Amino acid sequence: MIKHVIRGVALVGACVLSFLLWTAFHIPNTQDIAIANALADEVMAQDGQFHPRPEVNKTSQGKVLYAHPGPGGTPTFVIYEVTDPAERARIVAATRQALGKAHATSATLKFYERQNVTHFEGGGIRRGPEHLLETDVVTAG
Repeated sequence: MIKHVIRGVALVGACVLSFLLWTAFHIPNTQDIAIANALADEVMAQDGQFHPRPEVNKTSQGKVLYAHPGPGGTPTFVIYEVTDPAERARIVAATRQALGKAHATSATLKFYERQNVTHFEGGGIRRGPEHLLETDVVTAG
């Protein structure tokens, strides 16, 4: 009897640990990546204010959206240099409108004042503290 209880506790413990590790350290799959990219493409096409990413990557300056995949179609967007509240509201609205088309269930938008990146000769970079302006969790409806 005790042997069965110990096995049951071990099985439940393994399941709980597995679930916690999966949610805390989610490794995006190809579907997560596709959803994040599709949603970002829709938002950028609707809004049209973002600078080309290759240019921004060289200087770390300009309005840019970086899409990070999340589990189950819940990406996070890190957005720089959109400081006007009306512009941020348009991006939130565009995201809400594009969720269904991109098959996303929600998106978290993090608006930062600007990137704080130091570029070193030879190609290295260091990211410093950045000022978060606003975080919005966007869901359909």
